[in-house]
Amino acid sequence: MNVQLRDRSTAIPASLVSQASFWLPDLLTCSAWTEHAPFGFWITEALKPRCVVELGVHHGFSYFVFCQAVARLGIDARCFAVDTWVGDEHAGFYGDEVYEAACAHNRRYESFSRLIRSDFSDACGQFADGSIDLLHIDGCHRYEIARRDFQSWLPKMSSRGVVLFHDTAEYGNGFGVYRLWEELSRQYPHFEFTHGHGLGIVAVGSNPPAKMGALFGTSVGLASTHAVRAEYERLGVSVANYQRLAEQRDEIEHLRWQVARLESVVAGYESSTSWRVTAPLRAVAGPVNRIGGVAKKLRDTLREAVDHAAGPAEPVFRADH
Repeated sequence: MNVQLRDRSTAIPASLVSQASFWLPDLLTCSAWTEHAPFGFWITEALKPRCVVELGVHHGFSYFVFCQAVARLGIDARCFAVDTWVGDEHAGFYGDEVYEAACAHNRRYESFSRLIRSDFSDACGQFADGSIDLLHIDGCHRYEIARRDFQSWLPKMSSRGVVLFHDTAEYGNGFGVYRLWEELSRQYPHFEFTHGHGLGIVAVGSNPPAKMGALFGTSVGLASTHAVRAEYERLGVSVANYQRLAEQRDEIEHLRWQVARLESVVAGYESSTSWRVTAPLRAVAGPVNRIGGVAKKLRDTLREAVDHAAGPAEPVFRADH
């Protein structure tokens, strides 16, 4: 399924947007990276990486965007997700259920994708120098740690190597990626998106593909930078809206299940032998009547919730199969 915007008035160079930019992610899960999915699809197509590594995976939304693009485009690549899957001060801490869910989704990509449950520093030794084309750093967001991660993995990058940094537009609560970004953007060809908490892209290799060069070239002018940012922000908002609609559908189905279950309980109660036998007593059996009234009120409330949630909504995009 692809997303087609109703109004795409902002023009950007044709090489910086493709059909892949309009794809929808297969994995719909809570993520601060949701609005960058269109760019994740595009950069995978533009770079055609032979090796993709993500540091800091959590639920795996961004990582599986890369995997989805590799699979759909038929790119000959190997993908690696590195995380301890215990959480941190910014993502929060969690149990093994997050890792297990990521493993379950990874099965569709297991021919080329591997999850590495490890510290970043320990996993680094498993990769040869010059072997990684696309590196996404999204681990601990404190300046010193993000800088250490970048420096540790820099020798592993190929001559085509590109590094992504998430949360370049976060400035409080101990976030320090913006400081590292300020340093790196003075040293390397770069581009930064400011929506979706910020996403910075730097070419650390000496020979990036032409499409990547075109992206970095737009950074020299405010108008071209704004055009690219505006286009991908619009696309990202469409993906976020689609995800919210999907979550709403799940909530509606759960409410419908509750209604059906309650109706079944009430129907069974009213058709029971004891209900028929005690019919003469119910006129004076206030508690029983109150129980029935409470059940009916709850059932009606759930029905109203379902009807309200399922009401008509004006879509912000049109989905084409």
